[in-house]
Amino acid sequence: MQPSSPWLVFRHVEHEHIGTLAPILAAAGIAYRYVDVFRGEAVPENLLGSPGVIVMGGPMGVYEAERYPFLLDEQRLIRQAAEAGFPVLGICLGAQLIAAALGAKVYPGSQKEIGWYPVEVTAPDDDFAATLPSRFMAFHWHGDTFDLPAGATRLFRSDLYENQGFRCGRNVLAIQFHLEITAAMVDEWLADGGCQRELAEAPDVDPAIIRQQTAQWAGELEDLSRKVLGRFLSEPRP
Repeated sequence: MQPSSPWLVFRHVEHEHIGTLAPILAAAGIAYRYVDVFRGEAVPENLLGSPGVIVMGGPMGVYEAERYPFLLDEQRLIRQAAEAGFPVLGICLGAQLIAAALGAKVYPGSQKEIGWYPVEVTAPDDDFAATLPSRFMAFHWHGDTFDLPAGATRLFRSDLYENQGFRCGRNVLAIQFHLEITAAMVDEWLADGGCQRELAEAPDVDPAIIRQQTAQWAGELEDLSRKVLGRFLSEPRP
């Protein structure tokens, strides 16, 4: 039997990699390859036989396409895959790109949400969110938000942002918070120069507190990521 083609994973900065998704993909028998747009790797014109798309986070805004033209290319491919029924998963910037690709507005929020904040399940009977705690601690690092695309089902919200995750049909899942995060990734982000510059502009955010809270809550979030992302990845595919 020939191995299946790998899913395409769009990465916008090196430290925002797939994290907890790696073992979940492996358990589902899904191969993947990074498309590192931050290194100048081009977004393909079509799926190139790939059975799925994952779009990771990044520091840029969806509305900065003049500076980062690959954002429009990603939206085109997201729309193409979604309309064809192929699975599309987006996290943080990836979720915002999905929202934009499906016709929703993406814009700066009222304030940055950086660190550990509670998330509320808004669709407890939905298959992707079933059996999750009604409220749990999740890791956030964003300042933008989005409206829901037409026909989307909201799955999660937070006190600061009403839209923290949604699905469109069974093949499109967008998560604003970092469901893929691990404790090691938090350390990696806090040490990154770009992240440090952003933290310097958010004096209310204390890295020491983030590290303490990571030790407390990262393990539980990893368990939840296995449930939510595992359910999505096990969906029947074309």
